Amino acid sequence: MCNKKDDKYLNNKDFYSDDRLAFECEQALLRTKYPNPSVKAEWNKLKQSIETTQPSEVPVAKKNHSLKTRSFVLGTLAGIAATVLILLVFRWQDKQMQDHPVSIFVAQQGIQEVTMSIGKNQERILSDTKQVVQDPLKGVLVTNKEADFSKVKGEVIKMRTVTTPCGKDYRIVLNDGTEVLMNADSKLTFPTQFRGKERLVYLEGEAYFKVAKNKKMPFVVNTDKMDTRALGTEFNVKAYKGFNPQVTLIEGVVIVSVADINREVRLSPGEEITYSNNKVNVKNVDAEYYNQWKDGFFYFDNVPLVEVLTDLGRWYNVNIEIEKASLMSYRLHFIVNRNSGIDEVVENLNNFSYLSALKNKNTIAISEKKDLKRD
Repeated sequence: MCNKKDDKYLNNKDFYSDDRLAFECEQALLRTKYPNPSVKAEWNKLKQSIETTQPSEVPVAKKNHSLKTRSFVLGTLAGIAATVLILLVFRWQDKQMQDHPVSIFVAQQGIQEVTMSIGKNQERILSDTKQVVQDPLKGVLVTNKEADFSKVKGEVIKMRTVTTPCGKDYRIVLNDGTEVLMNADSKLTFPTQFRGKERLVYLEGEAYFKVAKNKKMPFVVNTDKMDTRALGTEFNVKAYKGFNPQVTLIEGVVIVSVADINREVRLSPGEEITYSNNKVNVKNVDAEYYNQWKDGFFYFDNVPLVEVLTDLGRWYNVNIEIEKASLMSYRLHFIVNRNSGIDEVVENLNNFSYLSALKNKNTIAISEKKDLKRD
């Protein structure tokens, strides 16, 4: 059983081991602070309004018909009352959710290094400046910043998977000369040589592609929800787990396929496609964001706060918490060097007139300024 005294334990993971128990405790505490809407009072108001509108005398010849009509009206109004009740409850719960703290990003644990899988249960660290382990294939050039497969030759084709952690990006030159810049917390799987009818790679996370031209062999980026097909062009693919996937075209032409709804969309430069709730949305965007992140900057132009905080949490590998969900829709114009320290980023966030950012160890808490003054 939970009471107000238990409030201080809600953020203590040792207090409970079951997510459901945590939810029930939070709901119980909310009910003590915010009483449920009075269903009985609302129902009595409805009944009173019904009674005052009924005729005082009913002719005998129409009695049965009137009783049926009254029953129908009462039944209909009862249904309306139930609907009103549901709406009241949902609105009450929605208000509590809007005012409830939200975890935006959870930091990764352990050592954060760029790695490359070269076979079953074999993994090489690529980002360690003290010890960079080479790929066993001849012709592969590896540094702590880049892996170049453009010189690989021979009959043997192997698959490689490069994984970036939070806070690090990595550049890959594929066998055909295509350049790929992987963003933080991403995974790219590709063959050491391309053969056949297409050049197929698999992405989870975000990467910027500068595709080498080859009209006879299209380049295809496969993600969980969408495939992007190009002959030679530049585009950005963002497909993190738990987020709506999107493809943004910088130069050339690409065709994006969404298998779930059997839809293909041809993009022009400056267009972006997003897939959400079984629908695709195509819009014109400021491509400067994608040029900036690959050059080492965060560039957010009129972007929702939740997206800004997620990207910051992913890059700096810090926990991000926000005071209430209603703040997530605030839109920001925000530019900062990705090489800047997290303290400088927090300082910049505090420069907004309506935001307060507080760093405590590896957690950044975002709240609304008490003396809120909108720009």
